[in-house]
Amino acid sequence: MLRRLRDLDETKDIDQKWQSVYTGISVICNRKTPFHRDTKGRPEWFDVLSSYSDPSTTPRLVLEDIGLDLQYSSGTVVGFCGSVLKHGVEAWGVGDRICYAHFMRESVRDRLDVTPAGWVYRHNYLPDLKKTSHDDDMCVIGDLENDPMDVN
Repeated sequence: MLRRLRDLDETKDIDQKWQSVYTGISVICNRKTPFHRDTKGRPEWFDVLSSYSDPSTTPRLVLEDIGLDLQYSSGTVVGFCGSVLKHGVEAWGVGDRICYAHFMRESVRDRLDVTPAGWVYRHNYLPDLKKTSHDDDMCVIGDLENDPMDVN
């Protein structure tokens, strides 16, 4: 997408300044985030949240769908499928807190006419690895028999 932005008159001056694979970043300061899913992305895209706060704060990131309640103290970085998993931060205790939420927008990818990346499979990176049974954990997400990136 960055290559495409270099070709557009309205973005060619800023393309060298935006050095992220993410199409957006939200800055969240001292506020709760209600439980939600990020509906403008794709299921295979991960959001990355990074939290910075006073040592006295006690924020908790909750991934409601899977019952995960994470201590979310300063310096914590969490990546997850924000469009799939319902998530939120209900409270953070006392003190100041800031969160940088990095995300992708389908509309940006669509506007630039860039083919979306598919799921990531281990055999794309380790081609000599052979699957020996259906239960083998050979792919990061998905199933080797249905790999949309498999060209063999």
